[in-house]
Amino acid sequence: MKKYMFLIITCFLVMLTFVLINFVSARSFNNDFETGDLTDWEEKTGEAFDFQPTWGDNPTARNRGQPSNHQGDWWLGLAEKYQGPDKGAKLGQKAGDMNKNAAGANAPDLPQGTLTSIEFKIIGVSMNFLMGGGNHPWGVDPGPCCVNLVINGKVERTMTGSNTETMTRREWDVSELKGKTAQLVVIDKNSGGWGHPNFDDIHQANAAGDNIPWDRVLAVQAEGKLAVSWAQMKKYY
Repeated sequence: MKKYMFLIITCFLVMLTFVLINFVSARSFNNDFETGDLTDWEEKTGEAFDFQPTWGDNPTARNRGQPSNHQGDWWLGLAEKYQGPDKGAKLGQKAGDMNKNAAGANAPDLPQGTLTSIEFKIIGVSMNFLMGGGNHPWGVDPGPCCVNLVINGKVERTMTGSNTETMTRREWDVSELKGKTAQLVVIDKNSGGWGHPNFDDIHQANAAGDNIPWDRVLAVQAEGKLAVSWAQMKKYY
C-alpha cells in the first residue's frame, strides 16, 4: 500500500510541476504598449521617455496632417506629451500636446534617451513592427533616432523612420539569428529636426509570415532559464 501511495504522490508532483512550468511560461510581452506604461521595458535613460507611451492619434489632434497609424490606443511617439483622457488629464495634458523646453515653448525633438526591452529568444524568421519619426540612422552623426536589435551588446539590425509621424510596417530578416537571445533598444539621441522616433506593435513571424504569439516566444525564455526576475513574474501572476 505504501508503495502505491508513493507512486501516486510522485505522479501527482510530476503533473503539478509540469502545470506550474507551463503556467509560469505562459507570460506575454508589452509589445504594443497597451498596458499604458513601460512594463517589460526594463531600462530607461534620459528624459525622452518620461511621458511615454502616448495615447491616441496625437499628431492628428494638433492637425499635423500625418496620422500616427498606431495600433490599439498606446504607442511610442517621442515628440508627444499626451497620456490619455485619464492619466493625461490628471497631469494637465491635453490632446495635441508636445514636449516643451524650459521656457514652455514647443520643443518636440529636445529630450534624448534610450529604452531597452527585456530579453527574448528569437524563434521566428522575421520581425515586424510599426516605425515612424525621424530618419537619423544608427552610427551617423549628429545622433541616431532608431530602433536596434541587440545581441550580446552588438547591434544586429537597425531601423529608422522616414521623416513623417505616420508609422508604416517595417521588417527585419532574423533567420540567421534564430536561437539567440536579443533585446530591442529604442534610441533618441538627436535634438535637431525630426529628432524623434515613433514605434509600436512588435512581432516575430514564422516562415509563412504569421505572427508568433509572444507568450510562445517567452515560454522558450522561461524554459531556457533566461534571466527573468520574480518581480517580472509577479506582474503577470
